[in-house]
Amino acid sequence: MIQLTDRPGLITLTRKLVRFISNLLKSLWLFFPAILFILLTFACFVVLGQGKDIVISFTENTRKGHAFGDIAINFLIKFTFFIAIAFWVYISWYSSHIVADGKRYRQKTYANQFKPGLPEDKFDTVYEVQQLFLDVFPRLVGYACFIVVLFAISNMVFPNSWVKKQPILFMAVFLLITGFIDKQLIRFTDNQVNSKRLRRWFKFVGIGFLIFLPLLQFSGLLNNPYVLFAMIIWLMIIYTLYINLRRKIVEEDALKKMVEIAGKDTGVIGLLKKIMAYIHLDQKEIGYFLWFNIICSLGLLAYLAAIISYRVSVAFGPLPLVLLAFAVLLGFGNMITSLSVKSGINFHFIIFLVAAIFTTPENHAVRTALIHERNGDVSIFKKRQNIQQYFNNWMANHPGIDTVKEYPVYFVLGNGGASRSAYWVASVLGRLEDSSLLAGKERFSEHVFCLSGTSGGGVGVASFYALLKHADKKDHTPAFETSAKEFLRQDFLTYTLARMLGPDYFNYIPLINLVIPNRDRVDALEKGFENALDTSHYKVHFDSTYFDQCIAKQGEYNGLPVLCINTTRVQDGNPGVVCSIQLDPKLFNKRVDVVDLLPQDTSIRLSTAAILGARFPYMSPAGRIDQHTRRGTRQHYFVDGGYFDNSGAGVVQEMIRAIVKISDTISNPLLRARMQKLKIVVLHITNSPQGDINVKPITPFKNDLSSPLLTILGAYDMQTTVNDMRLSNFITDVNLRPDSSAISKAIYYPVHLYNDLEEKGDTLSNGPYAMNWFISDSVRNEMDRRLVKQPKLSRMIKGAGF
Repeated sequence: MIQLTDRPGLITLTRKLVRFISNLLKSLWLFFPAILFILLTFACFVVLGQGKDIVISFTENTRKGHAFGDIAINFLIKFTFFIAIAFWVYISWYSSHIVADGKRYRQKTYANQFKPGLPEDKFDTVYEVQQLFLDVFPRLVGYACFIVVLFAISNMVFPNSWVKKQPILFMAVFLLITGFIDKQLIRFTDNQVNSKRLRRWFKFVGIGFLIFLPLLQFSGLLNNPYVLFAMIIWLMIIYTLYINLRRKIVEEDALKKMVEIAGKDTGVIGLLKKIMAYIHLDQKEIGYFLWFNIICSLGLLAYLAAIISYRVSVAFGPLPLVLLAFAVLLGFGNMITSLSVKSGINFHFIIFLVAAIFTTPENHAVRTALIHERNGDVSIFKKRQNIQQYFNNWMANHPGIDTVKEYPVYFVLGNGGASRSAYWVASVLGRLEDSSLLAGKERFSEHVFCLSGTSGGGVGVASFYALLKHADKKDHTPAFETSAKEFLRQDFLTYTLARMLGPDYFNYIPLINLVIPNRDRVDALEKGFENALDTSHYKVHFDSTYFDQCIAKQGEYNGLPVLCINTTRVQDGNPGVVCSIQLDPKLFNKRVDVVDLLPQDTSIRLSTAAILGARFPYMSPAGRIDQHTRRGTRQHYFVDGGYFDNSGAGVVQEMIRAIVKISDTISNPLLRARMQKLKIVVLHITNSPQGDINVKPITPFKNDLSSPLLTILGAYDMQTTVNDMRLSNFITDVNLRPDSSAISKAIYYPVHLYNDLEEKGDTLSNGPYAMNWFISDSVRNEMDRRLVKQPKLSRMIKGAGF
């Protein structure tokens, strides 16, 4: 029971608590850009499986061997990582410090204006944000950057840590601990002797870090997560010492040099002084401000180099690149915040408002190329075979059917899943091709009628298709698997991120967007595939292969399967297909034949076609294709085929159905005899966990607020399941046809990356396998082991039957 005499104390305590919460919330808003990028880094590398895999890959040797050049490159990659962390931390801390100084000056001006005569030591009582928060928050921002990186590394160091269960809570706890230590150091540096001692410690720790870093890398210890964790803590200690070098006595020792610099009013120093005066930054900090701008300029040059050059971005790697980009974008954000604080106008809100209202330049058009520039047939897409013509040609060019009792014909499905799917699909197909070469049998590819894929699966089947297209038919070297793996194991993510966190970010900012190049992050993703190393025995040649070179032309047989890259039209959700044959709207249920939309004399690259089915926002926005009609130009936007069908099962079912109908009308006795020997095999290569979905309860709040969105997301997953089941049931129906029918034998044969629930004892592949355009060696090695021990695949290779 609270006594009456206790109420004044309670009221005072309540007021202090309310004021503390008010200051905290205002500080969070004031330093929102820095906090936003800390949270983004946390989400990317601590929460998301893709980010965890990127962190894992960083501890691996990207270059194998013992050559000094390989060791030096590995060291450069590690060194770049620490430089990126230091750059991000430094920009986060000092740009936030600049914002705090601007806010402090503005509050002081208001205090003098509205409270004239108020003693300066009382200003804090009328400040919107108290002095303590303005002093502490920038320093805590720097500490938070380190803590997030340590949390990311801790996923490897402490995989089952209790910290992972409540990471936000423990981040707050660690921030309080570091804040307390920092406060003690501030008190420590009030003494002149201690301040000079701190300077010696800083030099000793800093030089020691620079000495140990190459030693640990050349010894191989820096690849150990525990050592990497310790080195980040070491770097954090350097930061702690550095920001406390600015304390009283040290500032006084450096003041003489600063005064000499501050006395100059011309050149770079004069310009910096004007900028500092404009943003109300203390002139005594001109030395720090000078170094801040030098470091920012160097970071900006590295950032621009990664945006411009594929090789530079890949040399950085995704983890350092993201930290570097976040630092640059944060610097830009805090610059806007400083201007907002100075003027009292929220420029962030204005920029968002203008970007939302006014149309920004379109930079998501699908890349095209003119056919006549390669001396090609400008109307070649109009000359594609239809399914009946292709099927008849395929049958006529497979006389080997006559010598066997049963002839399997494969319809391959490749599920989506970025590089994980592409790598798995192409590896399975490459292994089957190699096994047929080793056995001296007819090539597996000779039995493949259709390759259908979505998203990463589309990239996988397109890669295998390209290997077949560019391979010499007389070459019997079993190197398809290794060629596919060597190509698809590469980093396709970093260059895409560089463009995403660069030009695509600034494309929404008025005036700046006028000078942004008309090339988006999907363009970067496609060029990542085109510029990737292609030095294996068999070549993919994404850099020089166009889709008009892949079609089945009327009157010819190119010896290649039908290629189907599945996509989805944004405006109506209608499925589309980039297909090497002509799609009859009646037989294929009005699926959009994408290449039919292209103007005459226009083609797309094979890489563009593959990525058109893998445009999954926000990493890859919808691509626009302009169709020229008599009524004008129609703009079609296409995204990932997985929005409608993540396996490509729909178009395959329609293709098989069309073939069955065609076979029933064939009167040629030779062709009919061959058809009766065909056994349709739907080879479905999946890369997602198997089993029933765990249906969880929905809270009333979530039900009222987000049930439509949750339903759409659920439908996105279930559409693929329904399409797959529909195809499986259709295959069962084919088997029920009478033996006298031209085609009456079929099987649905899935090859899973994850554990196959239908295979007893298949429990060795439970993942997780990260889904990204980048694969760590650890995940890739797990997939390679699965490839060797996949039970259904092993039976196919051994010829044990389906």
